[in-house]
Amino acid sequence: MKSALVIGALVLVTALSAYFDARGFVYAAQTWRDGALVPGTVFLALINFIGGIALYIGSIGFQQRLGVESATMQTIFWFGMTVVGIAIMDGTIGQWSMTQRAVGVAVTAGIGWLMVSAAHQ
Repeated sequence: MKSALVIGALVLVTALSAYFDARGFVYAAQTWRDGALVPGTVFLALINFIGGIALYIGSIGFQQRLGVESATMQTIFWFGMTVVGIAIMDGTIGQWSMTQRAVGVAVTAGIGWLMVSAAHQ
């Protein structure tokens, strides 16, 4: 039961981290307009990145409780969630073909398998 709670907390905190980082990336893509920096958008990007990294650091504690010590494995879980978050937020996921969506699901499952198998070596 304790592991289930840790896994649930890990998924929640990582999802929140990925959400804020994805927002940061979407804003960052809009920071330059007509060759000029847009200060308000820069600020929004930075605030979201700060929130995202703070939550990411929190997620490391949950990952370590589950035995995930590798920075590579810790990051890949966040990366997968962040990429999906960006695709959802900028609307491109709606343009994905069924094959692309199937690959996305397979990659997500593969990342999950890597985390679990690496934690038990």
